Amino acid sequence: MMLITGPSGNVGHELVELLRAKTDPDAWRVAGRHPEGLRDRLGDDAQISAFDFFDRSTWPSALAGVQSLFLLFPLPGNQAARQAVIPFVKAAEDAGCRHVVYVSVFGADRARFIPHHKVEAALRAGTMSTTILRCSFFMQNLHRAISTHGIDIAERGELFIPAGAGRTTFIDARDAAEVAALALTDVASHRDRVHHLTGAAALSMDEVADALSDELGHPIRYTRPGLVRFAARLRRRGVGWDTIGFMSAVYTLTRLGQNQPITDDVAHLLGRPPRTMPEFLRDSAWRWREHAWT
Repeated sequence: MMLITGPSGNVGHELVELLRAKTDPDAWRVAGRHPEGLRDRLGDDAQISAFDFFDRSTWPSALAGVQSLFLLFPLPGNQAARQAVIPFVKAAEDAGCRHVVYVSVFGADRARFIPHHKVEAALRAGTMSTTILRCSFFMQNLHRAISTHGIDIAERGELFIPAGAGRTTFIDARDAAEVAALALTDVASHRDRVHHLTGAAALSMDEVADALSDELGHPIRYTRPGLVRFAARLRRRGVGWDTIGFMSAVYTLTRLGQNQPITDDVAHLLGRPPRTMPEFLRDSAWRWREHAWT
Protein backbone atom coordinates (compact mmCIF):
# COMPACT_ATOMS: atom_id res chain seq x y z
CA MET A 1 0.00 0.00 0.00
CA MET A 2 1.24 3.48 -0.93
CA LEU A 3 0.14 6.51 1.08
CA ILE A 4 -0.01 9.91 -0.63
CA THR A 5 0.10 12.96 1.64
CA GLY A 6 -0.31 16.53 0.42
CA PRO A 7 -2.81 15.71 -2.36
CA SER A 8 -3.53 19.40 -2.94
CA GLY A 9 0.14 20.44 -3.07
CA ASN A 10 2.14 21.19 -6.18
CA VAL A 11 3.49 17.68 -6.66
CA GLY A 12 0.86 15.81 -4.67
CA HIS A 13 -2.00 16.99 -6.86
CA GLU A 14 -0.25 15.89 -10.04
CA LEU A 15 0.90 12.60 -8.50
CA VAL A 16 -2.65 11.66 -7.53
CA GLU A 17 -3.79 12.27 -11.09
CA LEU A 18 -0.99 10.06 -12.44
CA LEU A 19 -1.74 7.21 -10.04
CA ARG A 20 -5.43 7.55 -10.73
CA ALA A 21 -4.83 7.07 -14.46
CA LYS A 22 -2.26 4.27 -14.31
CA THR A 23 -2.50 2.37 -11.02
CA ASP A 24 -4.94 0.00 -9.34
CA PRO A 25 -6.91 2.07 -6.78
CA ASP A 26 -6.44 -0.70 -4.23
CA ALA A 27 -2.67 -0.10 -4.30
CA TRP A 28 -2.69 3.43 -2.89
CA ARG A 29 -4.44 5.66 -0.38
CA VAL A 30 -4.81 9.44 -0.33
CA ALA A 31 -4.59 11.22 3.01
CA GLY A 32 -5.91 14.76 3.39
CA ARG A 33 -7.68 17.25 5.65
CA HIS A 34 -10.75 17.41 3.42
CA PRO A 35 -11.76 13.82 2.64
CA GLU A 36 -15.15 14.86 1.28
CA GLY A 37 -13.50 17.04 -1.34
CA LEU A 38 -11.12 14.24 -2.25
CA ARG A 39 -14.09 11.88 -2.62
CA ASP A 40 -15.78 14.33 -4.98
CA ARG A 41 -12.57 14.62 -6.97
CA LEU A 42 -11.51 10.97 -7.08
CA GLY A 43 -14.76 9.02 -6.92
CA ASP A 44 -15.98 6.10 -4.85
CA ASP A 45 -13.22 3.67 -5.90
CA ALA A 46 -10.44 5.72 -4.31
CA GLN A 47 -9.08 4.88 -0.87
CA ILE A 48 -9.25 8.09 1.16
CA SER A 49 -8.27 8.74 4.75
CA ALA A 50 -9.02 11.81 6.83
CA PHE A 51 -5.60 13.08 7.87
CA ASP A 52 -3.95 16.10 9.43
CA PHE A 53 -0.23 16.34 10.17
CA PHE A 54 -1.12 18.35 13.28
CA ASP A 55 -3.74 15.88 14.58
CA ARG A 56 -2.00 12.70 15.66
CA SER A 57 -5.30 10.90 16.17
CA THR A 58 -5.64 10.78 12.37
CA TRP A 59 -2.28 9.10 11.79
CA PRO A 60 -2.95 5.41 12.63
CA SER A 61 -5.78 4.90 10.14
CA ALA A 62 -3.84 6.68 7.39
CA LEU A 63 -0.73 4.56 8.00
CA ALA A 64 -2.44 1.19 8.39
CA GLY A 65 -0.83 -1.34 6.04
CA VAL A 66 1.40 1.26 4.34
CA GLN A 67 4.74 0.13 2.90
CA SER A 68 5.60 3.25 0.86
CA LEU A 69 4.95 6.88 1.73
CA PHE A 70 4.90 10.01 -0.41
CA LEU A 71 5.77 12.80 2.01
CA LEU A 72 4.94 16.41 1.26
CA PHE A 73 5.03 19.35 3.66
CA PRO A 74 1.58 20.74 4.60
CA LEU A 75 2.96 24.26 5.08
CA PRO A 76 6.72 24.74 4.79
CA GLY A 77 8.15 25.99 8.05
CA ASN A 78 10.44 24.96 10.91
CA GLN A 79 7.58 24.73 13.38
CA ALA A 80 5.71 22.33 11.11
CA ALA A 81 8.87 20.26 10.71
CA ARG A 82 9.46 19.94 14.45
CA GLN A 83 5.89 19.52 15.63
CA ALA A 84 4.33 17.49 12.83
CA VAL A 85 6.41 16.18 9.94
CA ILE A 86 9.32 14.65 11.86
CA PRO A 87 7.04 12.96 14.44
CA PHE A 88 4.95 11.64 11.55
CA VAL A 89 8.07 10.16 9.94
CA LYS A 90 8.74 8.24 13.17
CA ALA A 91 5.10 7.13 13.35
CA ALA A 92 5.30 5.84 9.77
CA GLU A 93 8.43 3.85 10.60
CA ASP A 94 6.80 2.40 13.72
CA ALA A 95 3.71 1.47 11.69
CA GLY A 96 5.79 -0.66 9.29
CA CYS A 97 6.44 1.71 6.40
CA ARG A 98 9.66 0.80 4.60
CA HIS A 99 10.21 3.48 1.95
CA VAL A 100 9.65 7.25 1.78
CA VAL A 101 9.63 9.49 -1.28
CA TYR A 102 10.18 12.99 0.08
CA VAL A 103 9.81 16.28 -1.79
CA SER A 104 12.64 18.50 -0.59
CA VAL A 105 14.28 21.62 -1.96
CA PHE A 106 17.66 22.65 -3.35
CA GLY A 107 20.02 23.60 -0.56
CA ALA A 108 18.38 21.37 2.06
CA ASP A 109 21.65 19.48 2.48
CA ARG A 110 23.60 22.60 3.46
CA ALA A 111 21.14 25.28 4.64
CA ARG A 112 20.24 24.36 8.22
CA PHE A 113 17.64 27.12 8.49
CA ILE A 114 15.46 25.45 5.81
CA PRO A 115 12.89 23.11 7.41
CA HIS A 116 13.54 20.42 4.82
CA HIS A 117 17.09 20.10 6.22
CA LYS A 118 15.63 18.84 9.50
CA VAL A 119 13.28 16.39 7.79
CA GLU A 120 16.04 14.99 5.61
CA ALA A 121 18.17 14.48 8.74
CA ALA A 122 15.32 12.65 10.46
CA LEU A 123 14.86 10.38 7.46
CA ARG A 124 18.58 9.56 7.37
CA ALA A 125 18.49 8.71 11.09
CA GLY A 126 15.67 6.21 10.63
CA THR A 127 15.51 2.71 9.20
CA MET A 128 13.33 3.41 6.17
CA SER A 129 14.89 3.69 2.73
CA THR A 130 14.35 6.99 0.96
CA THR A 131 14.14 8.73 -2.36
CA ILE A 132 14.78 12.44 -1.90
CA LEU A 133 13.51 14.74 -4.63
CA ARG A 134 15.34 18.04 -4.21
CA CYS A 135 13.32 20.29 -6.47
CA SER A 136 14.09 23.74 -7.74
CA PHE A 137 11.43 26.48 -7.72
CA PHE A 138 8.06 25.15 -8.83
CA MET A 139 6.47 27.02 -11.71
CA GLN A 140 3.13 26.39 -10.02
CA ASN A 141 4.18 28.63 -7.12
CA LEU A 142 3.38 31.52 -9.45
CA HIS A 143 -0.33 30.77 -8.96
CA ARG A 144 -0.49 28.92 -5.64
CA ALA A 145 -2.82 30.41 -3.04
CA ILE A 146 -0.19 29.95 -0.33
CA SER A 147 2.35 32.18 -2.10
CA THR A 148 -0.23 34.84 -3.14
CA HIS A 149 1.97 35.53 -6.19
CA GLY A 150 -1.03 34.94 -8.42
CA ILE A 151 -2.90 37.84 -6.82
CA ASP A 152 -0.02 40.23 -7.52
CA ILE A 153 0.30 39.04 -11.10
CA ALA A 154 -3.43 39.16 -11.88
CA GLU A 155 -4.49 42.25 -9.93
CA ARG A 156 -1.37 44.43 -9.82
CA GLY A 157 0.61 43.34 -12.87
CA GLU A 158 3.52 42.62 -10.55
CA LEU A 159 5.89 39.75 -9.98
CA PHE A 160 6.41 40.46 -6.28
CA ILE A 161 9.33 38.24 -5.24
CA PRO A 162 12.38 39.37 -3.22
CA ALA A 163 14.97 37.58 -5.35
CA GLY A 164 16.95 40.59 -6.56
CA ALA A 165 18.87 39.88 -9.77
CA GLY A 166 19.31 36.20 -8.90
CA ARG A 167 18.44 33.38 -11.25
CA THR A 168 16.69 30.12 -10.45
CA THR A 169 15.94 26.88 -12.25
CA PHE A 170 12.18 26.56 -12.37
CA ILE A 171 10.60 23.10 -12.62
CA ASP A 172 7.07 22.11 -13.57
CA ALA A 173 5.47 20.11 -10.74
CA ARG A 174 4.12 17.70 -13.34
CA ASP A 175 7.68 16.59 -14.08
CA ALA A 176 8.45 16.12 -10.38
CA ALA A 177 5.23 14.09 -9.98
CA GLU A 178 6.28 11.74 -12.78
CA VAL A 179 9.58 11.12 -11.02
CA ALA A 180 7.77 10.58 -7.71
CA ALA A 181 5.51 8.01 -9.35
CA LEU A 182 8.56 6.13 -10.63
CA ALA A 183 10.15 6.16 -7.18
CA LEU A 184 6.98 4.82 -5.55
CA THR A 185 6.26 2.08 -8.08
CA ASP A 186 9.87 0.96 -8.69
CA VAL A 187 11.45 1.29 -5.26
CA ALA A 188 14.44 -0.92 -6.10
CA SER A 189 15.65 1.47 -8.80
CA HIS A 190 15.35 4.56 -6.61
CA ARG A 191 16.14 3.31 -3.12
CA ASP A 192 18.42 5.65 -1.15
CA ARG A 193 18.84 8.00 -4.08
CA VAL A 194 18.76 11.79 -4.22
CA HIS A 195 17.38 13.24 -7.44
CA HIS A 196 18.01 16.93 -8.15
CA LEU A 197 15.13 18.04 -10.33
CA THR A 198 15.37 21.27 -12.33
CA GLY A 199 14.21 22.79 -15.54
CA ALA A 200 16.52 23.19 -18.50
CA ALA A 201 17.42 26.87 -17.93
CA ALA A 202 18.18 29.26 -15.08
CA LEU A 203 15.85 32.25 -15.35
CA SER A 204 15.89 35.67 -13.76
CA MET A 205 12.64 37.07 -12.40
CA ASP A 206 12.80 39.75 -15.11
CA GLU A 207 12.75 36.96 -17.71
CA VAL A 208 9.82 35.30 -15.94
CA ALA A 209 7.93 38.60 -15.89
CA ASP A 210 8.58 39.02 -19.63
CA ALA A 211 7.29 35.50 -20.29
CA LEU A 212 4.17 36.20 -18.24
CA SER A 213 3.64 39.45 -20.16
CA ASP A 214 3.88 37.63 -23.49
CA GLU A 215 1.44 34.90 -22.48
CA LEU A 216 -1.12 37.06 -20.64
CA GLY A 217 -1.06 39.86 -23.20
CA HIS A 218 -0.40 42.72 -20.78
CA PRO A 219 2.68 43.99 -18.93
CA ILE A 220 3.88 42.19 -15.81
CA ARG A 221 6.68 44.02 -13.99
CA TYR A 222 9.24 42.46 -11.70
CA THR A 223 9.28 44.93 -8.80
CA ARG A 224 12.22 43.55 -6.75
CA PRO A 225 10.75 44.14 -3.29
CA GLY A 226 12.92 43.93 -0.20
CA LEU A 227 12.30 41.24 2.40
CA VAL A 228 10.53 43.59 4.83
CA ARG A 229 8.08 44.86 2.22
CA PHE A 230 7.52 41.33 0.94
CA ALA A 231 6.83 39.98 4.43
CA ALA A 232 4.51 42.85 5.31
CA ARG A 233 2.34 42.37 2.22
CA LEU A 234 2.00 38.62 2.73
CA ARG A 235 1.28 39.06 6.42
CA ARG A 236 -1.57 41.47 5.62
CA ARG A 237 -3.02 38.70 3.47
CA GLY A 238 -2.96 36.26 6.39
CA VAL A 239 0.10 34.21 5.40
CA GLY A 240 1.73 32.74 8.51
CA TRP A 241 5.14 33.85 9.73
CA ASP A 242 6.58 30.35 9.42
CA THR A 243 5.63 30.19 5.74
CA ILE A 244 6.87 33.73 5.12
CA GLY A 245 10.17 32.80 6.77
CA PHE A 246 10.60 29.77 4.53
CA MET A 247 9.77 31.69 1.37
CA SER A 248 12.14 34.49 2.39
CA ALA A 249 14.93 31.97 2.96
CA VAL A 250 14.47 30.42 -0.48
CA TYR A 251 14.36 33.80 -2.21
CA THR A 252 17.44 34.93 -0.30
CA LEU A 253 19.33 31.90 -1.61
CA THR A 254 18.18 32.88 -5.10
CA ARG A 255 19.30 36.49 -4.61
CA LEU A 256 22.70 35.21 -3.51
CA GLY A 257 23.07 33.07 -6.62
CA GLN A 258 22.71 29.71 -4.86
CA ASN A 259 19.55 28.44 -6.58
CA GLN A 260 20.70 28.26 -10.18
CA PRO A 261 22.31 24.83 -10.76
CA ILE A 262 20.95 22.91 -13.74
CA THR A 263 20.87 19.12 -13.78
CA ASP A 264 19.84 16.56 -16.36
CA ASP A 265 18.07 14.33 -13.82
CA VAL A 266 14.59 14.97 -15.24
CA ALA A 267 15.68 14.11 -18.77
CA HIS A 268 17.58 11.04 -17.57
CA LEU A 269 14.72 9.73 -15.44
CA LEU A 270 11.82 10.53 -17.77
CA GLY A 271 13.52 10.07 -21.13
CA ARG A 272 12.52 13.55 -22.33
CA PRO A 273 13.45 17.16 -21.62
CA PRO A 274 11.79 18.94 -18.72
CA ARG A 275 8.84 21.18 -19.49
CA THR A 276 9.76 24.80 -20.21
CA MET A 277 8.37 28.00 -18.73
CA PRO A 278 6.52 28.90 -21.98
CA GLU A 279 4.90 25.43 -22.00
CA PHE A 280 3.79 25.85 -18.40
CA LEU A 281 2.41 29.33 -19.02
CA ARG A 282 0.44 28.22 -22.07
CA ASP A 283 -1.20 25.49 -19.99
CA SER A 284 -1.80 27.70 -16.95
CA ALA A 285 -2.62 31.18 -18.26
CA TRP A 286 -6.30 30.62 -17.54
CA ARG A 287 -5.56 30.56 -13.80
CA TRP A 288 -4.48 34.21 -13.72
CA ARG A 289 -7.31 35.24 -16.04
CA GLU A 290 -9.92 33.44 -13.89
CA HIS A 291 -8.22 33.95 -10.52
CA ALA A 292 -8.25 30.18 -10.09
CA TRP A 293 -5.61 29.70 -7.41
CA THR A 294 -4.58 26.23 -6.28
